[in-house]
Amino acid sequence: MELEFRHLRIVIVVADEGSITKAAVVLGLSQPSLTSQLQRIERALGAPLFERARTGVVPTSFGRSVLAKARSVVNDMADLRGDVPVVPVAPDQQVELRIGGIPGALLALLVPRLITLQAEIAGPQAPPLKVAVHTDPSVAALLAKVRAGRVDTAILWEGIGFEGSAGDGVRRAVIVPVEPQFVALAEWHPLAALPVVELSALAEENWIVDPLEDHGGVAALRWACRKAGFDPRITHEAGDAVSAREFVTSGQCVSLAQPTSNEGMGLVVRPLAGDPIIGRIELAWKDPCPVDPEMMRGALAATYAGLIDRNPSYTKWWAAHGVLLS
Repeated sequence: MELEFRHLRIVIVVADEGSITKAAVVLGLSQPSLTSQLQRIERALGAPLFERARTGVVPTSFGRSVLAKARSVVNDMADLRGDVPVVPVAPDQQVELRIGGIPGALLALLVPRLITLQAEIAGPQAPPLKVAVHTDPSVAALLAKVRAGRVDTAILWEGIGFEGSAGDGVRRAVIVPVEPQFVALAEWHPLAALPVVELSALAEENWIVDPLEDHGGVAALRWACRKAGFDPRITHEAGDAVSAREFVTSGQCVSLAQPTSNEGMGLVVRPLAGDPIIGRIELAWKDPCPVDPEMMRGALAATYAGLIDRNPSYTKWWAAHGVLLS
C-alpha cells in the first residue's frame, strides 16, 4: 500500500483524539474501518504507530517521529490550498491573536504583557485582546502554521549552524541573537557543585531528548559531543517537560536546558564550558498581523529580559555576553 494524504490525516486525528472511537467519529468512519485502515498504515510503515494506554491510545516513539513529519506535510498542503485565509479585523471588532511557540515560560509570560499593551494602545472602550496559544517543539510545524494562517505569530528557537526551514513567506525578527544551552542535572549529581560543566565530563551520562524537536538542539548536541571526543548516549525520549524533569532529578540521565529554566525540586541547571551549543530566539509572523509586530517585538524582548535573573548562572553569563534586540 502506498501512503496517501488521507492516511496522514488519519494518523494525526487518532493522535489528537487519543482514542480510536473518538477519532472514528471525527473522521466519519466506523471504528472497525478505522482500525483496519490504521493497521494497513502501520504495515506499510513497518512498525506500530500507537500503543494502548489506560485512557485510549498513545503514539509510540516511532509514531511520534512519523507524526512530526505528517503534521508538517498536512500544514504545507493547507498552505498550498489556502484553507485558512488571514482576514483583516475591522477596528470595531474584537482583536484576536493566535500565537504559537516552543514550550517554555517565555510564551506564558508574554501573553498577559501583550494583552496589557494592546489595551493601552486601543483605549479603555475597546474590547480586550483575545489570545489563543499553541505550543509545539517543532519549528517546521510552527512556521507551517504561520504560513497557512493557522497562527498569526510564533516564537522560535533554532540552533545556530543547524537551522532548518527558511520559512518562505514568513517575516522573522531576531530577538535574542545568542542564547546558550545549559545542562540540567540532579541536584546531588557530582557535577552539580561546579559553576561550569565541561561537556567531556558528561561522556558517560545518558541523555534525554524530545523526539519531536527539529530546531537543531539534538543535532548540535551530537556535533558538540563528537568534537569533544565522544558520542552522546541518547537513551531516553520524552515529549513532555514533566517526564523529562523526573528522569533528570532521579539521576537516570541529563538533558539540555534553556538557561532561563527554574532550578529547585531536585534540579540544577549549569552552563557548559565554552558554550558549545547556542541558538537564537526569533519572532515570526505573516502580514497582515492582527497586532502590531513592532509592539510584539518589544513585548517579547521585555518579557525575555524578565527571565534572565531566574537562574544565577545565566545572570552571570548574560552580564558578560548577553544581547537583546527589540
